[in-house]
Amino acid sequence: LVTRGGIAVRLGDVATIQLGPEMRRGIAELDGEGEVAGGVVILRSGKNAQETIAAVKAKLAELQNSLPKGVEVVTTYDRSALIERAIHNLTTKLVEEFVVVALVCVVFLWHLRSALVAIISLPLGVTTAF
Repeated sequence: LVTRGGIAVRLGDVATIQLGPEMRRGIAELDGEGEVAGGVVILRSGKNAQETIAAVKAKLAELQNSLPKGVEVVTTYDRSALIERAIHNLTTKLVEEFVVVALVCVVFLWHLRSALVAIISLPLGVTTAF
């Protein structure tokens, strides 16, 4: 406490006093609310993304029951839908291309047995490549 001429000078006399925010407990906020801590799952090279995502989801569901009250795990970015759409798109396009190649072979060769050589060898080649 400082005195000036016998009169006590209080902090409120020379400054504006207000309560500040609570101390942060997390590293960020999610959607402008609450404190969060982040985690990232990194896929190792050569591993199956769908299997890894399924295993992570299963583990998170298992851990959810053991978390303290008020603490929850929230997934903010899940690539599983993107991966499933990409696989579906690739499968659809391969089937479409197979049908087009088969039709072109039959139309240009006008001989079904000769066209079957290309029609059968192309899918076998793609299958053995993967």
